[in-house]
Amino acid sequence: CRVTDGESQRLIVCGAKNMKPGDKVALALPGSVIAGGRRIEKAKIRGIVSEGMLCSEEELGLSARSEGILILPDDAPVGVDINAYLGLDDYVFEVNITPNRPDCMSIIGISREISALTGLPLRLPSIEVCETNERIENYVKVTIEDKELCPRYAARIIKGVKVGPSPFWIRSRIERCGMRSINNVVDITNYVLLEMGHPLHAFDYDLIEGREIVVRRARAGEKIVTLDGVLRDLDTEMLMICDTQKPVAIGGIMGGSNTEVSLDTKNILLESAYFDPVCIRRTSKKLGLRTEASQRFERGADPLNVINAINRASQLIAEICGGEILNGIVDVYPLEIKSQEVTIRIKRACMILGMDISKGEIKNILQRLGMEIRDESEDTIKVMPPSYRRDISIEEDLIEEILSLIHI
Repeated sequence: CRVTDGESQRLIVCGAKNMKPGDKVALALPGSVIAGGRRIEKAKIRGIVSEGMLCSEEELGLSARSEGILILPDDAPVGVDINAYLGLDDYVFEVNITPNRPDCMSIIGISREISALTGLPLRLPSIEVCETNERIENYVKVTIEDKELCPRYAARIIKGVKVGPSPFWIRSRIERCGMRSINNVVDITNYVLLEMGHPLHAFDYDLIEGREIVVRRARAGEKIVTLDGVLRDLDTEMLMICDTQKPVAIGGIMGGSNTEVSLDTKNILLESAYFDPVCIRRTSKKLGLRTEASQRFERGADPLNVINAINRASQLIAEICGGEILNGIVDVYPLEIKSQEVTIRIKRACMILGMDISKGEIKNILQRLGMEIRDESEDTIKVMPPSYRRDISIEEDLIEEILSLIHI
């Protein structure tokens, strides 16, 4: 291969066959050290002096296995450091989350906390969904038989997707967070889970029998093979996602292999729901199956984040995997979940905190935390906690929040 690093041309002998003229690739020059501590030097290969090496993801330490060299996007700049271009000079923060704060099990959740601490504005991703004229109601119906265990279930359909490897930026980000890359569709659902904190699941729509999703308890004697290849015995206390013939997922925990997204998948049914935390916790414990999804649902997800999450994932699937998003969302929400208003008394807050703090400072802190001021008097403030703060229900909860931000 004749390659340029932006300053000079070099001859590189390469055994891979997946590149073509004009490709942007990762070049290790003589003196470079690649994964495994191997040092690259000039070498004569079959009579030709090779002045470096074209690298695969495996050789760069980006994946355990790879086939062929890493091909970069067409707009990748020539001659820049690969670490800077791929964002590998990065930091990963490991955060310990208390059980009452599931809202912090996401990038946006932690960002909210930083925004409240610093007073800097929170920047959320822009979500734009381009839909076709075809209505989703013509393709799928959702029936919730157990409204207590599943108060809300939403679905979207994306037709004509191309399932394959994920772009490097998605794959690298989820892998840095401890997840394994599967394919672009599944990786996007995991990316949104990490970003927004709301678990999603993608089904192969063409494997859904009867064009209907039925949310119900498992029937006596039912079994399902989950995505990890394990045959699991179910009981009637477990919530299942089913089609008209069979279970296709254990609600809020793991999908079934019978509707798994594969390289042959063309059409996606995307699920976003809210499940009862107690049911998820019990089922997860009975099955000995803890997943990224179950850890969030069993602590209490945000019921108002259901639509934002499914739209964000649909947007990314259409952009990265191609396909068309059908018009509309099937959103079955029989039992509306509302936050409760909470009143805080200024004098009581000062007494418990052991310090004098003005009503104005208390109000400012509560607003920074996303609380909506509903009413106020000389000594009281009545607020509505945001839907993602399921842990705030009494006055002491608000006082605790004030303590965490006071004088910051």
